[in-house]
Amino acid sequence: MRTTTGLRTLAVALLAGATLAATAAGTFATAAPPTYAEGHRGGGPIRGTVVSRTPIDVRAAPTTHSAAVDRLSPGSRDRVTCMVRGQSVNGNPYWYWFTGARGWVSAAFVDTGRRSVPACADPCPRWKNVG
Repeated sequence: MRTTTGLRTLAVALLAGATLAATAAGTFATAAPPTYAEGHRGGGPIRGTVVSRTPIDVRAAPTTHSAAVDRLSPGSRDRVTCMVRGQSVNGNPYWYWFTGARGWVSAAFVDTGRRSVPACADPCPRWKNVG
């Protein structure tokens, strides 16, 4: 069977487009942090680094509508205690409890170095109100 140059070009373009779409879908799927079983324990404290380009607010609850309790500059580091599902920010529904800042930070702006972050047993940790 004979094919024309135009038909071959179209076939290559369709194949390349499908490959790019599959690659993009795989990249997007890995962007959100995975869900870990309750009680998951890693080796030592988990440190989170703020990776936004501008300062971010630390919130009293896992939503951008909640009061800001602190503000962190890009590159700031703090201990991440646990995570909860909250308001989705840039497609990421997870929020981390920052121990030192004593509040919630969207996981969309935090790098944990691929460390597993355990789920919070209570969406309002008791240590939030301590001293």
